Order: sequence, then C-alpha cells, then structure tokens
Amino acid sequence: MSILICPYCQGSLVPSEERTYVCENKHSFDLAKQGYLNLLPVNQKKSKDPGDNQMMVTARREFLELGFYDPLIECIKSLVETKLSFSASNIIAFDAGCGEGYYSQKALNELPGLNTKIWGTDISKYAVKNAAGKYKNNFYFVSSIYNLPVAKASVDLILSVFSPVMEEEFKRILSAQGYAIVVSPAPNHLREIAELIYENFRPHTTNILEKMSASFRHLHRENSSFRIEMHSAEEVLSLVKMTPYYWSTAEERLENITKKTELSVSCDFNIDIFGQ
Repeated sequence: MSILICPYCQGSLVPSEERTYVCENKHSFDLAKQGYLNLLPVNQKKSKDPGDNQMMVTARREFLELGFYDPLIECIKSLVETKLSFSASNIIAFDAGCGEGYYSQKALNELPGLNTKIWGTDISKYAVKNAAGKYKNNFYFVSSIYNLPVAKASVDLILSVFSPVMEEEFKRILSAQGYAIVVSPAPNHLREIAELIYENFRPHTTNILEKMSASFRHLHRENSSFRIEMHSAEEVLSLVKMTPYYWSTAEERLENITKKTELSVSCDFNIDIFGQ
C-alpha cells in the first residue's frame, strides 16, 4: 500500500511499471537507483540543494553508528511500548525529517507486538539517498515537511527528531488514533561544546509544546539525559560536524574543540508525545 500523493495534483501516487510511480493524472516519478523518490517540486526549493549537505550527512552517520545516542533510542522504544496503544499490530510509521534514517530504523523496528512499516522524508537529497541505500526495507522520498506528499489520515505514528515541525501537516496525515513523537534539545544539550565556542552559554529553548498543542493533545513528556565520553579527535569532530556549531563558528574558536582528543559532553533531550 502506498501512502504517497502526487506533489502536483494530490492524486494517489502508486507504483506502475518497474521503478516508476504514477498518479491518476499521469504525473510520473522514477525511482533512483538507491530506491527513493524525489517528490520535491522546484518551486518548493529555496536553494539548489536544500537541507544538509553530503559532509553533514556523512558526519552524522559516522557519529550515530558509534552508538553514542543509544540511550535516546532506548528511551523512544520504551515510550512506544509503554505509552502508546494501537488498534492493530501492523502500523505505518513516518519519519518526518528523517536525515540518514538512523533514529526510526533503530527505535521503531522489532517492537514487541508491532509490525512497523517505515516511511521517511527529508528535504536533503543526500540524506534520503543515504537512508535508502542503507535501510532497504523502508521507503524514503525527498520532500518538504511543509508540503508533505502523503495521503490524509494514512499514518499511525509520526517521529520527528531534531527536525522542523509543521503541525497542520502532521495533523492532516495522522490517523484518528495516531500519535506524534517529537524529540527536541532540552536546555543543557551539548552544553560543553557551546561553552568552548561562546563567551556565555545560553540554554536551549523550544516552542514545541506551544506549536503542537494548537492541533494536538499533549500526552506525555520524557527527558532523556546522559553523558557521552569521546576518546579521539575523530569522534569529537564527527559530533561537531553534525551540529550547526561547525558551520556557524569562526575557525579560531572552532579549534577549541576540533583539536581535542578527549571530550565529555552532556546530551539532553525532551521527548514529547502528542495525540489527536
């Protein structure tokens, strides 16, 4: 079953001949060799290559594959098992702003009593290409969070990790009994890195509750906080490269971090669950 709709006419988008998806108005989209679709119209792009570039995607994959964020993964899995209740065992999960696909693949597969089909999207073609090449049981496509080519009420669970949220679109695609899980930085996330860059540390703030509560019921908030210990310059650099700090910091201040061969860093996440 396809949950996709055509980004041009909103008609159902289904597989046709080999490696092609077509809507009722004959708009067609070819699968890339990695198995993903590009459903981002040119008029929805704000740059030639929007979203994370290849270097950022590679750095994030290298860091995440080291397992530093496994406590976050385990917390998400536990919340799905203990706080969510689905009417059927087969569910459609949608990773909104999926990046290279790590979080949904690790957190939403092989959950007790559930058979999860994962769909994911990101505006970065490099991220989607990376995800589709590695997690071949899932389906990925390039699109904007603000104009999702996804059918109304077709998704049982939305996962959004460190990505923009578009509450109206989330509400439109979520089923009547569905849930949305939003992970955002809590106040002290990566505090030690910020302290090495800026004169004064400013705790992270978020308006997730304010944004989402206009369309959803807030059901639960869980904080996941832990420390990670890095013991090589390569590990430190892979973490910094996947953050905005690397791209927005003057080189001389960045060297305060990139020359370090050991670093202990606070990880601080808020995990919010919303329902219809």
